[in-house]
Amino acid sequence: MNNIEVLVTYLIIGLSASIALSAIAVKAKVIRRSAIPQSVLVGTLVTLSGLPSVLLFILFLLYATIVTRLGKEPKVKLGIAYDLEGRGARQVAAVGFTPSIMAMVSSVTYAIGLVTVAKIFLVSYVASLAATSADTWASEIGVLSKSEPFLIIMPKAKVTPGTSGAVTLLGELSSLAGSTAIALTYLVLAAAFNRSPGWIKFNWDTVNPSMQVILLILALGYLGEVMDSLLGALTQPKYYCDRCSMVTEQEVHTCGSKTRLIYNPRIKLSNEDVNLLTSLIVAVIAVLVSLTFSRLLG
Repeated sequence: MNNIEVLVTYLIIGLSASIALSAIAVKAKVIRRSAIPQSVLVGTLVTLSGLPSVLLFILFLLYATIVTRLGKEPKVKLGIAYDLEGRGARQVAAVGFTPSIMAMVSSVTYAIGLVTVAKIFLVSYVASLAATSADTWASEIGVLSKSEPFLIIMPKAKVTPGTSGAVTLLGELSSLAGSTAIALTYLVLAAAFNRSPGWIKFNWDTVNPSMQVILLILALGYLGEVMDSLLGALTQPKYYCDRCSMVTEQEVHTCGSKTRLIYNPRIKLSNEDVNLLTSLIVAVIAVLVSLTFSRLLG
């Protein structure tokens, strides 16, 4: 098969497999029923990039599901166990839109012979996954920290765990771990598929996963989490609980007291908006860095 035929084959396989896997994901409470269309679209686009890209995405979701289910009881008590019943449509779109587009562009450009462009967008695909992974690990593990979180734009303020822009040492270390997990998984998959037939590894044979590429992915992943925290802190209203002396995003604090508004941003973004914007920024930075230092891609 030539590359165009491979691409069409992957499109058919991807659509069929994504429908089946989305149904399984609903039963496993990874996503909610309302998110099936978004899940199918994301899965189909990622599949265009070949089996290694699909496996990377599945492992990314597996890691995210595991850390989301850590510390279930404390998260329920804090009122932040939103994802235990599965991610909704907007969450799936926010998490999957950027990497799926990067994967699609990489595969299409590879199929038509633009190998250098395919290299750049494949790295961007992995980097955007690393950024989302870093943010998920920081959020889901950071809220379990025994130390008090602080707002990234108000370091001296006591903050309710789970507040957008709140950070802890545990959360930041978890962010690095989440980004590292994706970078190392990419390295292992690239090595595992190194001797595979071209139609299986497809555009993955364009990039040599050198140490520079791995460090770039790791760094951009962590940078994405920091940007997500900053955007979350700057674009979402903050309230103050006089009873607990804490900053929160809740109009009624977990203690039951009504809070007062202390920060009302001109531009308001939801968590999903922030996640999507962050992943897009990281993807664009990855493209720009790869264009500038394309020799590092091998």
